[in-house]
Amino acid sequence: NALDIKVSPKPPQPFVGVAPEVTLGAYRIFGCPGAASDDVILAAMELAFNDGMDVINMSLGSGPAYKTNPAAVLAETLIAHGMAVIAAAGNDGTNGVGMVSDIGLGDSSSSVASFDNTYNSYYSFKYGSVNRPYSSAIAYGQAIHLTSRDIVPIFEANGALSDGCDPTRYNGINVANKVVLVLGDFTRCNSIGRGTNALSGGAAGILIQTTPYGISSITGIPNFPMGSIEFQAGEDIITIFKKAPTTHVSFSAAASLFLIEGGGTPSGFSSFGLDGELRSKPDLGAPGGNILSTYPLADGGYTVLSGTSMATPYIAGSHALYMQAKKSKPHGDVIRKVFKNTATATKNFESKTIASVAKQGAGLVNVLNAILTTTSISPDHLDLLDTAHFQKSVKIQIKNTGKHTQTYTLSHTPADALNSYPTNNSFPIGNPIIEADYATVKFSCTKIKIAPGKTAKATLTFTEPKKGLSSQFPIYSGFVVVTSSTKGSIPVHIPYTGMKGDVGNVPIQDKDAGLPELLALSGVDGQLYGVSSGFSFDLSVANPVYTPFIATRLGSHTPDMTIRVFDSTNDKFVGFLYATNRGPAFGWRGRDPNANSQGSFSYEDWIWMGQVVKTEDATAPVELLPSGVYRVVVASQKKLSKGVYPDDFEIYDIGSYPIITSQQL
Repeated sequence: NALDIKVSPKPPQPFVGVAPEVTLGAYRIFGCPGAASDDVILAAMELAFNDGMDVINMSLGSGPAYKTNPAAVLAETLIAHGMAVIAAAGNDGTNGVGMVSDIGLGDSSSSVASFDNTYNSYYSFKYGSVNRPYSSAIAYGQAIHLTSRDIVPIFEANGALSDGCDPTRYNGINVANKVVLVLGDFTRCNSIGRGTNALSGGAAGILIQTTPYGISSITGIPNFPMGSIEFQAGEDIITIFKKAPTTHVSFSAAASLFLIEGGGTPSGFSSFGLDGELRSKPDLGAPGGNILSTYPLADGGYTVLSGTSMATPYIAGSHALYMQAKKSKPHGDVIRKVFKNTATATKNFESKTIASVAKQGAGLVNVLNAILTTTSISPDHLDLLDTAHFQKSVKIQIKNTGKHTQTYTLSHTPADALNSYPTNNSFPIGNPIIEADYATVKFSCTKIKIAPGKTAKATLTFTEPKKGLSSQFPIYSGFVVVTSSTKGSIPVHIPYTGMKGDVGNVPIQDKDAGLPELLALSGVDGQLYGVSSGFSFDLSVANPVYTPFIATRLGSHTPDMTIRVFDSTNDKFVGFLYATNRGPAFGWRGRDPNANSQGSFSYEDWIWMGQVVKTEDATAPVELLPSGVYRVVVASQKKLSKGVYPDDFEIYDIGSYPIITSQQL
């Protein structure tokens, strides 16, 4: 649901949550299926504005997109009229770069990443004399009450802990009335699949080792004990099991407070940027992993949940606190700048280097620093783009909002680079390789004296990293830091991001998977079949035996993904394919995840019944082609290009095939 906040003039009361003294407006947009269409979301946003709300919290999203998507566009309008719009960055961290979600992609809105909570209250289990925390599956919804059971890790043939996605891994293993341990790598299947396989194998319950660290929230299946555990706990279980396989596990009856593995660092599940125009998103982060949250009263009223949906209301509440402290209501982009300037840039768990800006944005929000700072930097981030469009020289403005003259020192702190194409693969890997590919910065001046209320300018000249291969398109990042010599002053910073290499050469379609491809969808068994040269489709009947089915898989955003149809007799363009299940095949599209919500290989399907639209116009009429031989071409526009066809497109000709329709020549 969209949750909105109106700053209240009431005096402060005992602290509860983030911003206790606010007026809340709850606008229900989801029905029972848990989803909503754009028109409903837009109506709720407008209603919140008309009701006088100051902040709109949107703990929802539908995956990667462009800033031109409807909700992001409306958010910009509302911010221009005085509001703040805060949106979740998404929970697709295991799907690699470019997955930051749609609603917070506007130039002025805030896209919020998640950081794991440092402490939380958990039920625990004891194995090998040590109590360890676990998080019950949401569908199970209660503490695990199993007593004195064996734990059985499920291993792959090479001895590594199995993810439990293949039910045959249970063959020959006695797990009856025992608790199994599997790896929580969710690139192949989700917790539902893991739980189903364990239950079918006869297990009494299942523990899932979080990777790479922390405790994940898992969905699970009803009436089957499932818990998520820390990575190190899983490693310890394996060590103990190999020495004493009959060691029993017991579960606690009450919750206890635990220091959480990875606490205070960016959450593994939190989505990576950048967006489709190489813009810096997410903007900043807040606590979102392992958060004690409200829950249906029938299920206890409270539970521990994780997600950027938890971090987003924290930022919304932070806006309210800032407004209250300043006794004013700045526009959302103004507050965002202060929060980004004063956020805490953080390292990944057990890392010695600063986490990528594409992961944490400007860092973990620090509301007190935002309120107390007397310095600001504009703009609040720098987009250096790629090598072909490199923004080498940029200007920043430093403002002294304090009461005394301050002398500032300018410096540079690099952050991790992310390599998603280490083998020149056509689809980005789910866990980017962290590299020490650092840009360098030359300042027009390293010290500036600024009088109170005045602003000074500085020019920054960037040099791309020497390390890192352009052919692997590493995303590099870092922070420009401004520090006052005044004792007790708060340093401020702005993040920057860039890509080494030409973004026009970044693969768009996943050719390694053989896509895009034209297949035949059977009207008899619903299966997909390959087609060979000369295969024809008879679409003139009510229920075709075979229907053209085009499969695409985007590993990168494109400003315009088109499926174009040509008459093979004269190679004349006849229109853009119109899919019965998706509509016209043109327009911007965000990249696809590595796996869908069921953990299966993710791709997009376009079912074609011989229809086209002549132009890239949403109001263009749908026309049925006459029978003939047609060539199908998937053409995806390269990022940051002018969109001239065919020069600015990645093109795949997927073949010519006879099509018989009810309209004859």
